[in-house]
Amino acid sequence: MVFNSRAELIEWTRATGKRFGFVIVIRKLEVNVSRRKPRIRFACERSDTYKHKISECQGKKRSRATGTKKCNCPFLLKGKKLASDDKWVLKVINGQHNHPAAQHLEGHSFAGRLTKEEVNMLIDMSKSEVKQKNILHTLQNRDIHNVSTMKTIYNARYKYKVVEQAGRSQIQHLMSKLNEHNYIEWHRSHEDTDCITDLFWVHRSTIELLRAFPRVLIMDCTYKTNKQCWPRSLCL
Repeated sequence: MVFNSRAELIEWTRATGKRFGFVIVIRKLEVNVSRRKPRIRFACERSDTYKHKISECQGKKRSRATGTKKCNCPFLLKGKKLASDDKWVLKVINGQHNHPAAQHLEGHSFAGRLTKEEVNMLIDMSKSEVKQKNILHTLQNRDIHNVSTMKTIYNARYKYKVVEQAGRSQIQHLMSKLNEHNYIEWHRSHEDTDCITDLFWVHRSTIELLRAFPRVLIMDCTYKTNKQCWPRSLCL
């Protein structure tokens, strides 16, 4: 088979394998090899065998009661770029699997990966405070072949938060966001530990509304952070 680009070749190979219940991964990629055309090899995720890790401190193999999905599956495909243009050709080296096809691909880490477009959607929905389960339902409704799990969504959101915080603590990240969005902030700290004991912030537009309507002040007592169940008068 001939494909117009390497990306098209990879996408077709993975989608075809997923359709038949197999997860196909890139085993080897040769791009910048002198005097050789770019090549790519695809294999089943269960190819090869499990390699025991050597403990650095003891210098011997670990004895752990673990399982492995590796079963030395011989399935192998080879893609090669044509010399005339940017097209790629795919050749079957071994089209046999030594294990049955998976009836459900949920739980397969590679098959459940999010695409770049799905990650961008997840970030946008996370900024809008959309719950994780609703994010997963949206992605699955958008793509019927999506086999991501809640763990995939949690990990993607955690990775996004780590990148956004850039090594800062939660309170440091909060302070930076308040400053970024032009909030007015006031806080008190403990004299000995320098830990923040009281923190208050308000947006400038809210102050303008308060000045315009000084006799009207409303607070939502059903807000989820009111864990102490204080009445409105005490909150004010």
